[in-house]
Amino acid sequence: MLANLDRLARRMDELGIDGIVATTAENVYYLTGVASVSHEIFPHSGQCFAVVTRDRLAHPRLISSRCDLDQIRDARVELDGAAGFGTFHRELADETELSVLGEHGQLLHRLMNEQPNGVPALGVLARVLREAGLGEARIAIDEESLPANAFDVLREELRGADLRPGAELFRWVRKVKTEPEIERLRAAAALTEQCILAAMAIAKPGATEIDLVREFERTAVSSGGRPKFTLIKFGDRAAYGQSRPTADPLRRGEAVWFDVGLILDGYWSDLSRMFSIGQPTDKLARYCEGVLAGEEAALAKTRPGMTGKELFDTAVEAVRQNGIPHYRRNHVGHGIGVEVYDRVLITPDNDEAIEVGTVVNFETPYYEFGFGAAMIEDPYVVRENGNELLTTLDRNLTVID
Repeated sequence: MLANLDRLARRMDELGIDGIVATTAENVYYLTGVASVSHEIFPHSGQCFAVVTRDRLAHPRLISSRCDLDQIRDARVELDGAAGFGTFHRELADETELSVLGEHGQLLHRLMNEQPNGVPALGVLARVLREAGLGEARIAIDEESLPANAFDVLREELRGADLRPGAELFRWVRKVKTEPEIERLRAAAALTEQCILAAMAIAKPGATEIDLVREFERTAVSSGGRPKFTLIKFGDRAAYGQSRPTADPLRRGEAVWFDVGLILDGYWSDLSRMFSIGQPTDKLARYCEGVLAGEEAALAKTRPGMTGKELFDTAVEAVRQNGIPHYRRNHVGHGIGVEVYDRVLITPDNDEAIEVGTVVNFETPYYEFGFGAAMIEDPYVVRENGNELLTTLDRNLTVID
């Protein structure tokens, strides 16, 4: 089981919550293992829900469009039920026996026929909540992927229920990772490292940023990953890192900057590495040593109970003491999981405590006009007795002859 159900149960008990509803792609996946097609195709308006009750946390109910109901096959847990909304048709010829469809086919046929076409999403959600015994219960509903009038509609449908926003509950639970989640994050990071090496294998004078981006993404896709951002820049263009890759050729003496992320099996990576084609300038070498010193300080000194602010101050001071005395940042890291930014944020004003099992995706970027960038970024798990780095690729500035 991926989800941290023990932590979820504790939080629901603390808040007196009887049931929860996941609405975002990430939270539905977290509870069910289903990567909603509707959420992928219609990221602003697509709807798919997962419902769990306090006494059946490991057995969610899935609610999707009737078109996507076949995704019950993808669930990584045993569902307590499923229901579809909207209109979609799957036919069964008169001469076809149900027995030939197999277990999932028969279940899908039953689900397609037990309720009529045309029922709207929130109406089906209300019905499932009643069937789950939550018609007069306290329910936390993730508000981040709902229509603006959703709570009004649901309160009209469920007049005896106490409906509350639930996005913060999900974020609090997901802050501490289970060991299966950590293994997925490790695998996503390992694939990203493989993609970085594949891109650098063609990083010769004359190659372009476009060439390296394509090689990175080709390698990711061929291994089951989904590239989400592939920011690769040469030389001083790294100061404009979010812009499109160019066709300008790589030159000897330039740095190659990576800030890249992908999704593998529902979990994110977010890594950065620096390379130099030929001997680096003294400034690039010094600044890369400085940002690495900040990451090393974080990796060595992060402890359970430390706040985001305390870790921020520790890392920024280490960078300033080791090569970039004027260093400043808005944040130096974030949690990571089914979202690229999970809790906790490592900012100068965040008093939230880091916990055992938090995965910190730590970064110390430095950008300068006319120079480019120096950066390192890696995920590590906060443990009771020393933190665990989830990457293996050399974190120093790597010189390519």
